[in-house]
Order: sequence, then structure tokens, then C-alpha cells
Amino acid sequence: MSSIELPSEIFYHNLKTSYNKLGQYIHECDILHLLKTDDSQIMSICENLVQYLKSNYAKENEEHLNDQNCNLLSLWIYEQLFEHLEDSSNRVLITYANFQHMLSYVFTGDNKIQAIKCLRQLGQLGSLKNEWKKSKDLYDYCVDYDEIIKKASSSYEKCKEYEEYIQKKSPLYKEFDRLYIQAYKSENNDLYKKCKNYNPIIAIPKLECDKKNLAQEMSNAFLHNFLVKILILQKHLAMCYWE
Repeated sequence: MSSIELPSEIFYHNLKTSYNKLGQYIHECDILHLLKTDDSQIMSICENLVQYLKSNYAKENEEHLNDQNCNLLSLWIYEQLFEHLEDSSNRVLITYANFQHMLSYVFTGDNKIQAIKCLRQLGQLGSLKNEWKKSKDLYDYCVDYDEIIKKASSSYEKCKEYEEYIQKKSPLYKEFDRLYIQAYKSENNDLYKKCKNYNPIIAIPKLECDKKNLAQEMSNAFLHNFLVKILILQKHLAMCYWE
């Protein structure tokens, strides 16, 4: 799959492209210097975090920041830190904690706590060492599942494309409970239960790609026969006209 069409993909893409607009939140992240963090890349990640929360703070906090978006945001921040700090779990955990500390100074007002809590407690990922990416992939898949099923129903080709995509998630379900983020399970047990049923063993048969292929072939055959009949009728009418 090359296009960006799933909810998590769109969310992460928007965060990445917003890097081009950074610079206006440098002062908010200055506190990181006091925490002995002067890495320019870390500062950019910090600015991106502040920019997202500032941009979405007012409108989303009318009914609290969207839980799903906060979860994805936290995972994206973790991913950026792991990639930059070369999978050094201790440094990632410390920097992530510094970000949480920084937010307590940046945000004020009635919704301050909600904005700060949007950066989730993800200490579990640090203990997973190099397997943190599996936890992220699993959660992304759970968030995207409904849209996957919707898009897979559009055509046989799309169905087979997503069938292969879902099949690649099979290894994650062999260690589902270990990889599913505990903090996310605690806050939304319903999604956890739903996600457990998104197991490829259960999900792939529901796609019914072969039925879609048969229906598509029958539709194409019907259209072909219909066009042939139209051409025959036109030819017959033309012959009658010239007689």
C-alpha cells in the first residue's frame, strides 16, 4: 500500500508535514535547556508536540482532547525519540518525561490537566526495548480496522490488497496481551476487547474477497453481454434502414 488513506497514516502524515511550520513554539520548549536538553532535534520534536496541543487544545478540549488522537500523538513522539536516540530506552524515557514536565509549564487554565494528560504514560514501551514498534503497529491496526474493512469492500483488488496487509499483522496477535499498551487498555477496555477480535484469523474470512471477485466477474460478463446485444441491435436497425 503506497497511498496514505488510513486514520493513523493520515494523523502521522499531518504531524510530519507540520514540521515545516515550526519555529513559533521555541520559547515554550526553552525549559528543556534547564533540564539539560539542548539537542536541536529533540527541540524540534518538542515544538511539534506543543504545536499540536496548542492547535487542537481549544476546540478538542470542549469535550476533552480526543483519546484516540492523544494515543497516536504519544506513540508518534515515542517513535521520533527512539529513531533519533537510536533505541536507547533510558534516554527515551528521560526525554519523554521531560516533555511531560515541560507541558505543565506551557498550559494553563481549566483544561490544563487534560492537555498534559494527552501525552500518555508509556513506560511500558521502554521495557519492550526493540519491540516497541510492534506495540505501535498493533495499536495503529486497531485504530485503522474499521476503515480497512470499509475500503476492502470497494473492489476485489482492494480486498486482496488489504487481505495481505491484515495477514502481516498475524505475528502481533501471537503475543497480543504482551504488546497491547497497558495504559490504553486501562483507559478504553472496549477498544482492547474489539481489537482482540481483529485477529487476522477472524478478520480475513470476513473480507470474502473470493465472493467479491465472483460478483465482479459476473458484473463484467453482464456488461459485456449487454454491450454485445446493443451492437447487434444497432447493426440490425442499420440494415433495416438501408433496405
